[in-house]
Amino acid sequence: MALETSGPQKRTRIAAIDVARGVALAGMVAYHLIWDFAHFGLIAPSAPFAPATRALSHTVASAFLALVGVSLALAHPHGLRREAFLKRLAVVVGAALLVTAASYGIDANEPILFGILHCIAVASVIGALFVSTPPWAALIVGAAMVAAPLAYASATFNPPALVWLGLGTRSPDTLDWRPLLPWAGVTLIGLGLAQAAAARLAIWRWSGWRPRRWPGRAAAFAGRHSLVIYLVHQPILFGMLWSLVMATGLDERRAREDYLAACPPACAAHGGDAGVCAKACACVADRAEAAGLSLTGARIDADGALQAKLRDIVEACSRAAR
Repeated sequence: MALETSGPQKRTRIAAIDVARGVALAGMVAYHLIWDFAHFGLIAPSAPFAPATRALSHTVASAFLALVGVSLALAHPHGLRREAFLKRLAVVVGAALLVTAASYGIDANEPILFGILHCIAVASVIGALFVSTPPWAALIVGAAMVAAPLAYASATFNPPALVWLGLGTRSPDTLDWRPLLPWAGVTLIGLGLAQAAAARLAIWRWSGWRPRRWPGRAAAFAGRHSLVIYLVHQPILFGMLWSLVMATGLDERRAREDYLAACPPACAAHGGDAGVCAKACACVADRAEAAGLSLTGARIDADGALQAKLRDIVEACSRAAR
């Protein structure tokens, strides 16, 4: 992040803020890895919802949104530089729309309609209104925005057109959810704190600090390119884990476990004897594996020949189990 030191043209970047953003990125990657590991069955499905994981998620989001406010204060110390602000805003909005489009391709039932990038875009617009005000203005309004969902919530704000405000009584089904309230308030608090400290930043001992060791330099580099890293890291992580799972056959082992867990109760629900059902289901799993047939649901649904072969195995196992 840049600090103006002598006039509007000469500006020095504060590496400490880039490092802070880079550390937040590392936390975000760790959080998404937990989701990916759970998705591929490498850890418990409940892991992404554990209290520690949720705390990590909220800490990372708070850091990013507060740093958006800090960046606004440092980039516009003498009032809003409209052209630079609009250019940056357009990039963030474009990235948010790209995330929304990609989310429909990943899971159309849980699209990202107001995730952290969407929140950053709207919070930036709100923050722009406060770059020329005294610090107390941003701090008071920011604190009120953080407190608003705790003080008031209504089903009136549950419809899709209003739920993004954050005052509803339920959250939508989505892969990323950072409603305007309370999260935009964190941005205003970051803005107000940076405004209050602006006079001391020029003599702050960390203002001229530059990381010399590779962890700090890597974090600073990541912080300078945080938006690009945000957009590309998850496809890379997901692709690497998918390749690992496919190469090691973990997907088939997981499919077998899922089948053996679901098959006996489903069979019994249709009137089958519990003992016969368990024996028949184990037979199907064993014969399918011996024949090199996949039990992965997506492959079964997409392959008619595979369906026919599995039907033959099911019928043979049903007869043998009786």
